[in-house]
Amino acid sequence: MRKRRSPIGEDITTRQRRRNLQNRSIKPLTNATTRRTRSLPVPAVRRPLPMLDKEDHLGWQEPLSVWNQNAPRVYICVVLCFPCDNHRRPGAIHHIESSLKRLARERPVFAGRLHASSNSGSVSIRRSPHQDIPFQVLPASETSQQEYACMKDAGFPPGTFVQAEFPPGGLLLSIFLHHGLVDGGSLRVFLECFAAQTRNTPVNLPSEQTFPMTHIRGHKGPFTIHDESTFRGLLIGCPEYTMLTDLSGPTQPRLLKNGMAMAHIEKIGKIFVFSNERLQELRELIRSRNGIAEPPSAYTSLAALAFAHITKARVAAEKYLPGVHPRGVAMLWNSVNWRTRAFQGATDNYFGNAALPAVTKVSMAQLNAACDDDDELARLVPLVKASIDAVDQEYVSRRLAMLSEVPDPRLLGVNYDPRMPEMLAFNTWRHFGADVEWNIPGVPVTRADAIRRAHGSWNLGTCLILPAKADSMKQELFVSLSVDSMRLLCADDGWTRWIDRIIG
Repeated sequence: MRKRRSPIGEDITTRQRRRNLQNRSIKPLTNATTRRTRSLPVPAVRRPLPMLDKEDHLGWQEPLSVWNQNAPRVYICVVLCFPCDNHRRPGAIHHIESSLKRLARERPVFAGRLHASSNSGSVSIRRSPHQDIPFQVLPASETSQQEYACMKDAGFPPGTFVQAEFPPGGLLLSIFLHHGLVDGGSLRVFLECFAAQTRNTPVNLPSEQTFPMTHIRGHKGPFTIHDESTFRGLLIGCPEYTMLTDLSGPTQPRLLKNGMAMAHIEKIGKIFVFSNERLQELRELIRSRNGIAEPPSAYTSLAALAFAHITKARVAAEKYLPGVHPRGVAMLWNSVNWRTRAFQGATDNYFGNAALPAVTKVSMAQLNAACDDDDELARLVPLVKASIDAVDQEYVSRRLAMLSEVPDPRLLGVNYDPRMPEMLAFNTWRHFGADVEWNIPGVPVTRADAIRRAHGSWNLGTCLILPAKADSMKQELFVSLSVDSMRLLCADDGWTRWIDRIIG
């Protein structure tokens, strides 16, 4: 076992050293963003990571905003997949590095370093004009023989990236962003700003992580001594959150003491591809069964379908919490971007976290019926929509007031255990980055062939609609489950009748 240091200066986990990247967390770097380029098997080009000088009088420090203080302290990693001319690789490396240097000068928050207090758990960002965004070029491993074209034909399976094997003829740009500064919406902002630098064109997008707290009546600031009783009282009005006793937060699941450890559960990820034609048929079926004028959104339709069939598979296959009685109610945890729903104008220049959970609750009896009865499936969709529509100014203000009173962000948890088979987390990155245009020497396209989310290890009970171009004829749903649940899901005719292709 080894102790790992977080990018914000505190020990966050211990884990056994493993060579297979599928079974280990992505190694964090020292700042909020970093790029890794992996492509042809040539001698490694390694760039030292810039460190913050102890005496940097040109720099400055500020606390993270309330939203960012209480975001998960983990890295988000996405992989942009491009074809690349092998002979022009040095030019591509130089161009990417130069673009990142300009980006760091123009938007210092992207190159900031995060530092945590071991006493209060609060995090600050330190910025300096001398800081760059770390960039490394990693050599392809000796065992990587698969051509980029073959990976593309295979649909860029998710396992390809968690194993970190990279092909000749391609450029896979891995982008690591710390969740303490970035959610899916801010990921899009970063990609657009980075790509604009490769094109050498200006872009006007949010660039500050501070959030105006004048919206909170009587707000006292982030570093005052909070009354824990006030926090507990506000927490009651935010039932999707809970208080952790082990300082494992912020915003981490509340794990029950019994049951199999998450690390010991065999998990896997697959991508389920829905053609627009089949998805439109699903939406039209739901519209007709519910007797409404317009078909529901693709999100609510996919969420309802996945909620029913994935929960059915999990309940049948997973027994990771012995002694815990089966729940009569299932929960769909939607992640809702509230930027257009609350605090109008306050997020115009805000670069940071702005998503909240909205939980759809359905009886297990109704959910099971929805797997076999299209009428019951259709009835789920308005429930999903209603829970999302509930995220309005009042909803967001109540959560912000609660987060502002957290005595220590590490006490904040989300009120579920992912080993509960009756829950599913569902999110979309559909519109985050796939249409961004790049100009990289040796890359014959302006838009990435695909964007994949990379994980250090598979999750349990999660779904993500992957980024796709506006003119794409398909939607890709990345699902991470236990191996046994995934096997049942792939054998479920009620699920696969809507699927065009399974990747992975």
